[in-house]
Amino acid sequence: MNKHMGANVVFSKFSRDFTELKNYLPIRPSEMALLNIIARRKRDLTPLALAEIMAVSKPMIAAHIQALEKNGYVYKEKSEDDKRSFFVRPTDKAVELCAKYEEKQTERLNELSEKLGDDEFCELVRLMDKAQRIIREIKRREIDEDESEREMI
Repeated sequence: MNKHMGANVVFSKFSRDFTELKNYLPIRPSEMALLNIIARRKRDLTPLALAEIMAVSKPMIAAHIQALEKNGYVYKEKSEDDKRSFFVRPTDKAVELCAKYEEKQTERLNELSEKLGDDEFCELVRLMDKAQRIIREIKRREIDEDESEREMI
């Protein structure tokens, strides 16, 4: 197996296992990520702002907001300035879930840090952040290339 396919296997296993650590959540991990942003930020957040923060599409955010609202984790508050837009607010249920999530994830990451050692843990985080930024650049470039090809047709 070449190094790239080996890396793909390792990344896939890590991603799957890290995601499975969140199986106790009553909502999907991507919804939890959004809920954390909503509950932790101290400013008004519109769906567009949330999409930009998470670097995902506005329709994806709209679907997550709808699911979170249905389950009682968020509510929408109309903007006083622009009646067409709204802000997404967390409920007490959301704040409670976010606190539980943070406690559990902190406990797990502390264990990982202890077993790797602080230097290796920090290096892992640094490299994963760098790799993620590169992957995002590749994704943007491929989206731009796809759009250019569609325009040519």
